[in-house]
Amino acid sequence: MSDNKANHLLKEVMEIKQELGKSVVIPAHHYEMDDIVKMADFLGDSYKLAVDCAATEAEYIVFCGVMFMAEGASLLAKPHQKVLIPDKSAGCPMAEMIDAIQAEKVYSKLSNLCDREIIPIVYMNSYADMKAFCGKRGGTVCTSSNAAKIVKYFLDQGKSVFFAPDYNLGINTANQLNINKDEIVTVDKKLSFDNDSFSNSSDCKNAKMFVWDGFCHVHKVFTVDDINSFRQTYSQSRDGANSISVGEKNINVIVHPECSEEVVNASDYSGSTSMIWKTVKAGKEGSVWAVGTELRFVERMANEFKDKTVVPLRKSVCHNMSKITLAKLRDTLKSILDIKSGRIKDGIQLDEIKVAEEYKENAKKALELMIDIVESGK
Repeated sequence: MSDNKANHLLKEVMEIKQELGKSVVIPAHHYEMDDIVKMADFLGDSYKLAVDCAATEAEYIVFCGVMFMAEGASLLAKPHQKVLIPDKSAGCPMAEMIDAIQAEKVYSKLSNLCDREIIPIVYMNSYADMKAFCGKRGGTVCTSSNAAKIVKYFLDQGKSVFFAPDYNLGINTANQLNINKDEIVTVDKKLSFDNDSFSNSSDCKNAKMFVWDGFCHVHKVFTVDDINSFRQTYSQSRDGANSISVGEKNINVIVHPECSEEVVNASDYSGSTSMIWKTVKAGKEGSVWAVGTELRFVERMANEFKDKTVVPLRKSVCHNMSKITLAKLRDTLKSILDIKSGRIKDGIQLDEIKVAEEYKENAKKALELMIDIVESGK
């Protein structure tokens, strides 16, 4: 897109947004493109966006993220609110790696093998059927920022946890809580409990965590070799034409916990998107940071924190986030404006996100329990 066209779109979106006023709010995830971020009323990771959306009173919530996030906003929305997304095809491959039918099958088998009560915990990166499955079974949702707190909440009650869909977040959370390896069981996607792809029943008997083996393609690409290469490069004194001595203590690697266990262990820091932002922001002037997460977010930090060197550990883009474009946001806002002005009938051109009735109650229960555990300090 040319600069002139982009500037025209930005101006058009701003004008429509101004005309709509407080009737519309635009939340956006950190991984969205810069033009979308510029239009956002609030920006955050999946947990912050869930909380902020639940607090807003706007009639329309135009969610700039992927489908599971918009679904979450719809579940927490008030009766008068409508949640829209500029492109319904913006999905999440990880969220598609397990559904409630699969979860029910594995949960039933695990419950027969394990001596402890098993509580299902699903990562926010999941669809409403999985959230409903958890709510129905007394479980909840978690995000990368609160996974350890949520898991610990149930372990402290003497219960075990079935964690899905991201294996890396599950295993890194278990490590954070110092859970022994022999108390963790990986659940094979084939649900094959009778062969070597799944631990035997004696392993399941006293296990504390059962972890599904899904993954995020954006974060799976990072390797320990990437980390070693970065450290080697920046331990030398080089900065283009200028010679700058960078001390070892000023060279940092920070990654998202959806990265592999090996990558997280080889890094200096690991945490949610918001934690990464705050940590790099607070870093020492002149420090160097390699960040293992989505590329656009890393580039935004590099532009924001000019007193530091911020580079991607490796270039990895979330292509589903890329589906939310300025033109599509413009079209969504124009549809709202047409409805409010009476030019078209309500609902004709809106891509409203509606969660199936069969999932609403229990999915909302799971989300609200997460917020309650985190916000109340249970």
